[in-house]
Amino acid sequence: MDNSKLEQLLSDESFVLWLKGEASPGQKERWDVWLQEQPGRRQLVADARVMMQALEREHELPDPHLELQKLNQKIDQAERASSSQAGAAPGLYHRRRIAPVAAGIVFLVVLLGGVFAYQAYPSYQQSIESTAEKTQTTPVKEYETDYGEKLTFRLSDGSRIVLNANSELRFSSRIEEGLNTEVWLKGEAYFDITHLEDEQQRTFTVHTDNGSVQVLGTRFAVNTFRGRTQTVLEEGEVSVRVRDEDTGKPNEYLLEPGEMVQFKAYDNKIAVKQVNTRVYTSWKEDKLIFEKTPMEEVARRIEDTFGVEVVLSSKFSKEKLSGSIKSDNIEVLREALEKILRTEIVQRGNKLLIGDVTQN
Repeated sequence: MDNSKLEQLLSDESFVLWLKGEASPGQKERWDVWLQEQPGRRQLVADARVMMQALEREHELPDPHLELQKLNQKIDQAERASSSQAGAAPGLYHRRRIAPVAAGIVFLVVLLGGVFAYQAYPSYQQSIESTAEKTQTTPVKEYETDYGEKLTFRLSDGSRIVLNANSELRFSSRIEEGLNTEVWLKGEAYFDITHLEDEQQRTFTVHTDNGSVQVLGTRFAVNTFRGRTQTVLEEGEVSVRVRDEDTGKPNEYLLEPGEMVQFKAYDNKIAVKQVNTRVYTSWKEDKLIFEKTPMEEVARRIEDTFGVEVVLSSKFSKEKLSGSIKSDNIEVLREALEKILRTEIVQRGNKLLIGDVTQN
């Protein structure tokens, strides 16, 4: 496998679109001809497709309760073996001391390391106390996406998190009468959190610079672009909290499905309105849905997702857009917008010019 050639091909946006079957007619013709020129390129295409699928694969996060149970069983086995040689009392002391450490490590493996830390799980069992000392200074795991990129995390309880482009997500957890999961978000993410019952019940909290969003089990999206936090609820219940600058106490609001709230840190104002949630969550399906959306808002969405500056001509600055557009790459989005708006859209460097901007 020629890795350098594969990297070069996969960095070509038109090639990736062609692999996905989403290329324009011109792009498709170009790559079809390229493939036919040399039969040996078929293997290169097959390798590229495998690599692309691997890069897009979701991160699987194992079930923390199951892994803790497995680790406790291993500890029990080790203690029984130790007790038969040196007596039971030292083993009992060792168990009391090691159990909290084991629990903490398992949840770090599950929520901070994801599938990659899970693959290294035997090493945690072999040197559990030395690893515990290291975890006290290990930074919280961070995930970042570039412009035009998305990343999906899936927990084994069925929960799913989709991190949108130009965003950052940090994971942490702690054990306090059940599993209390916390994440820190900058940018935009969609959360589909499974509701757990009885002893498995836990809270799930999304922290932003402006406040926090707390749930038990629900589907919602959070966006922190433009200096404020926006939360849209599809299903279930979420509670948003923003701290009052004067009193220091949190102002709280409980959302109902179909509602969107916006708030800023220390503002103490939580703006609420009814919305079509698909307008704010369709990005996770690689498309943008608009419903009489002002073009200025459409422009902001494009800027936040693809990192370009959108310049609107005066003709379109007050326009409102309705419809659905593919949003997996900026070229496809630009061509779709041209058809909807019936105008030329030109990209010059880091600027996207919509309409005749010389008339502004």
